[in-house]
Amino acid sequence: MKAIAKHLTLRQLRLLLAVAQSGSILKAANEVGLTQPALSKAIGELEVLVEAKLFDRTNRGVSPTPHGQILLRRAAAVVDELRQAVDELGSLANADGGELRVGGTPTACAGILAASAKEFLAGRPGFHIQVAEFESMKLGSGVLARSMDVGIGSQHVAGENPSLLFDRLFDDRLFVIAGSGHPLASRKKVPLEEARNYRWVLPPMEGPVVATLRGAFRRHKLALPDTAITTMSLLLRFEMVASNSLLSVMYGSVLRFGKVPKFLSVLPIELDDGIPIGIIRLKGKTLAPSVEMFVQTAKNLGKTMHSMNPAQLQREMNSD
Repeated sequence: MKAIAKHLTLRQLRLLLAVAQSGSILKAANEVGLTQPALSKAIGELEVLVEAKLFDRTNRGVSPTPHGQILLRRAAAVVDELRQAVDELGSLANADGGELRVGGTPTACAGILAASAKEFLAGRPGFHIQVAEFESMKLGSGVLARSMDVGIGSQHVAGENPSLLFDRLFDDRLFVIAGSGHPLASRKKVPLEEARNYRWVLPPMEGPVVATLRGAFRRHKLALPDTAITTMSLLLRFEMVASNSLLSVMYGSVLRFGKVPKFLSVLPIELDDGIPIGIIRLKGKTLAPSVEMFVQTAKNLGKTMHSMNPAQLQREMNSD
């Protein structure tokens, strides 16, 4: 095993990661600029060095063996730490430039993450932000794999994983929205049971949004309203609400920070206390100065979301 520490190279770790990420020797070879035989030879030499098979090869590609998974976890950490060191050295040499990798759920990307990126980049023309959108349950895995510096999402993404830290920004509440021409749009009071009489466009029934909505209706001893359309698409939900015949729900962060059509009205209906949204990061990992600045930007914007009710949110939307 001492021979591994003495002879293992950074190039071999990068090639190992490339193969694992692509799931194919051929695809990885094209990505790193090698021929397939050359990359196969490099992986073979690495297997000889560690005295273990690192990939199972099938006609559908390659997948890591248990030995490969162990080496991959450490390889990702080594490469990421080196990249971060280079970024930090670059930050010291040039305070106006750098690169950040930020992941977010679709809701975060449409709201707080987009607003934070816009705010952060203002006056920092030398910075580049790489944003990756993840399904809620996959965001934590992305942070653990070090494919991003930090993630922005709900607290349940971090869950009970001891390797992840959750730094709360605000509680994101659901709000009922309608088109400006909808019969309920001009009302100062709208009972939930009356809103239930209209048809709705909602995300999938098994998702967290509908689960929260179901809980609100259950507290009023009501069943969920009739759903005319089920879709994950924010754009389609906006379009259907614009028809003035359908209602929907949207998280406050999207309505406050996102690019929201002017025809929307927030109905005066109180649904819940919201879900915690925050920064998800790897425990024990020191963030680069530029990443810390981005996190602080998100925290400053998150302060504007505290205790926002439907009327306050509508005023914020109208003032933009």
